[in-house]
Amino acid sequence: MILVLGGTLEGREIAGTTAGMGIKTLLSVVSGYGAGLVSDDPLVEVLVGSLDDIGIRSLLRERNVRLVIDATHPYAGMVTTMACQAAQEMQVSFIRYQRPPAAKRNGQNKKYPAVSYEEAADIAKNLGETIFLTIGSKNLKTFVEMGSKYGRRIIARVLPDARVLAECAAIGVVSRDIIAIQGPFSSEMNIAMLKEFKANVLVTKDSGKTGGTDTKLEAAECLGIPVVIVGRPDYQGVPSTNMMSDILEEIKKIRKIAH
Repeated sequence: MILVLGGTLEGREIAGTTAGMGIKTLLSVVSGYGAGLVSDDPLVEVLVGSLDDIGIRSLLRERNVRLVIDATHPYAGMVTTMACQAAQEMQVSFIRYQRPPAAKRNGQNKKYPAVSYEEAADIAKNLGETIFLTIGSKNLKTFVEMGSKYGRRIIARVLPDARVLAECAAIGVVSRDIIAIQGPFSSEMNIAMLKEFKANVLVTKDSGKTGGTDTKLEAAECLGIPVVIVGRPDYQGVPSTNMMSDILEEIKKIRKIAH
């Protein structure tokens, strides 16, 4: 049995690969929205819900997991740390697929790195009146509080998921400032949204090309809008690769042992 963590595109592709090789696979996703994107396959069992340390260890033990493939989002640092530590302590093979960062661009618009969401909010407040967020929903509160304090308009682009929209409402994001839509988007689509909301600054994460970061940067560059980029978590010490071929080799090892 292989456990694949992540409702990401890479996670779904890896689960499809393992199933295609005849290996039973558990694919862990956070939400029902993510589960809805998974193709039906009798060898892939989809688990919905957030995993804590106890939950991960229970899965490894009860389902006789031989390999954990962490294909979570580049910013899912907490679950990666928990899963890696649990696998190592329980002597289960572990490897993380680290999505390559977005290609560096040499445009003229300014880019501001931030090591945390708090720092990103502090930088953004000095760059413009209307701040366009493409950071997901988990860290919106920091920006909403900053916007309320300094009179900045916060535009939140989030997934069209009922749970996410409820979270937005709970922290005070008004409906007119929410864009609920599934990405990634083309440069043209990003440009249209930024222009429509008269954004002065874009705040994003480096989710790589798969996450649409490249086209966000292209759009900001076209419009001359500064970009605040929240840095990725530090995965030092976690067995990682940005090559799918390495993931395939780990799967082949497990398949060979199983046979």
